[in-house]
Amino acid sequence: MYRFATALLALLLAGPAFAQAPTVTVSSDISTDTQWSASEVYLLDGLIYVRPGATLTIEAGTIIKGRAIPSAATGDLASGLVVMVDGNIEANGRADAPIIFTAEADNVDDPSDLGPDDRAEWGGLIVLGRATTNSTPAINNVEGVPASDDTRFGCDGTTFQCDDADDSGTLRYVSVRHAGFGFETDSEINGMTFGAVGSGTTIEYVEVFANSDDAFEFFGGTAQARYLVGAFNGDDTFDTDRGFRGKFQFGLSINNPGNDAGRCFENDGGVSSLGGEDATPYSVPVYSNITCIGAGEDADDTQLGEELNSAALQLRDNTGGRIYNSIFVDFPGSALDLEALSSGEDTENRFGTNTEGTDDLIIANNIFFGFGAGSTFADLVNDDSDNSPARQQAIEAALAGSNTIADPSLANVDREMGFDPRPLGSSVAAAGALFEGNALDGDDFFEVVDYRGAFAPTSGTGDASTPTWLGGWTALYQNGILSGPAVANEDAPEAGLALAVGPNPTRGDATVRFSLDRAQRVEIALYDVLGRRVATVAEGAFAAGAAAATVPTATLSTGVYVLRLQGETGAVARQLSVAR
Repeated sequence: MYRFATALLALLLAGPAFAQAPTVTVSSDISTDTQWSASEVYLLDGLIYVRPGATLTIEAGTIIKGRAIPSAATGDLASGLVVMVDGNIEANGRADAPIIFTAEADNVDDPSDLGPDDRAEWGGLIVLGRATTNSTPAINNVEGVPASDDTRFGCDGTTFQCDDADDSGTLRYVSVRHAGFGFETDSEINGMTFGAVGSGTTIEYVEVFANSDDAFEFFGGTAQARYLVGAFNGDDTFDTDRGFRGKFQFGLSINNPGNDAGRCFENDGGVSSLGGEDATPYSVPVYSNITCIGAGEDADDTQLGEELNSAALQLRDNTGGRIYNSIFVDFPGSALDLEALSSGEDTENRFGTNTEGTDDLIIANNIFFGFGAGSTFADLVNDDSDNSPARQQAIEAALAGSNTIADPSLANVDREMGFDPRPLGSSVAAAGALFEGNALDGDDFFEVVDYRGAFAPTSGTGDASTPTWLGGWTALYQNGILSGPAVANEDAPEAGLALAVGPNPTRGDATVRFSLDRAQRVEIALYDVLGRRVATVAEGAFAAGAAAATVPTATLSTGVYVLRLQGETGAVARQLSVAR
């Protein structure tokens, strides 16, 4: 029992813990080099700017909150942080000590106080740079914030010199939660907004969780980003426009049934009021290894509020781009909405025949599955009335020739219990990625991997916290949405055991689901943090296959428990949080 109790305590202490720290209210702009420490919580009161020449350095493990109602003296409707052109942010978190931007009301130690539907609790994070866009005038004000000299981005060679390698700093292991309240009346903003940010900026391991608008939006520029998470947001996950020419690898988008989230990608080109949709440079984002999970094939998309908001990909306004080695699954609408205009200055024209080296828009080597619109490429491509039937069929054939409709066999897409976005080892997604003969070939930004989608395959449903890059730092992990960490026998999937419990956290009885690769005797018990057994959930002989049992919690105090399955071939355990 001592060894098991020690394992329990190790489990509970393994994730980041954020002890109560004194709160420092930030109500003035940052005009000189400033460091924020993890020993304090920083409360943004209104819109705070990191001004030109200043660097804001944020220590790993620091929590920054946005005041829900800024002080009247600020004159602001919401609180947030803006890194101006020539300002700099150095936010270097770690997997075990992420930097968290969240709502004033969020107790990050309590996974049950704010959930996926708690949005627009504060503003968001905005980073502005001097890389090129395709807009006229070449310098614009960022959307969602009152226009002023402080909100300008882009370059014209005079006010701001152009630099596509512009460096606005570092965002690493950063989680932005419950944001999206607009700084202007009747507006929403993105969780993370990048305006003309250059390729010298480091953006990796960044999550936007429960934002009211887009997760990530890139207005022009050449930013490059890896390991991005957009979870349970109110609009698109990856939104690019105004001549964006950056790159992405390893990203996860997950929507919640019943909320208003829709597209995984909204890729736009130019803006008709800012130089036209045929303005150059064209938008040419490059994506590889993205996993996009929609709100559900059977989700009600009538409440999404915008036509085609339930499509996985909306490509319009003359955008080009490259989309490779990715997974699109579980959307209520179509897979692809490709804008076609009678003028010919459109995205459909740039897609052409989907031919590498010839066309500006390539969609290749991706996996599509589980769409409300149907199960063939004729179903999955939105029928644009501006196209002739022959042209529409040619588009469908071009897409079919380079992509696959097949079940990617993700381990578990349950959004409340045991979420595990890895493909099973037998999945078509476990291999087949291509990095040769396309735009990825020879590009040092992209890591060559065998699998398609954002995650390496797994041998079975199990622990998604340790073997994926989501563990430790994301709200998905800290709120118990991911498949829970094991406290015994980390090789449990190989031992033929799988265990999941939900809802987690739970305010009532929970359901434990488990599977066995062969018939055997099993005991499932619940333990408190001291290793004391508080309940026996199930015991006896079980047949091979899946089974379920109820975890009664009426007599339990609020807190964290561990559910342990002991079988003849091994053991596996999951953390369970009980809230009231």
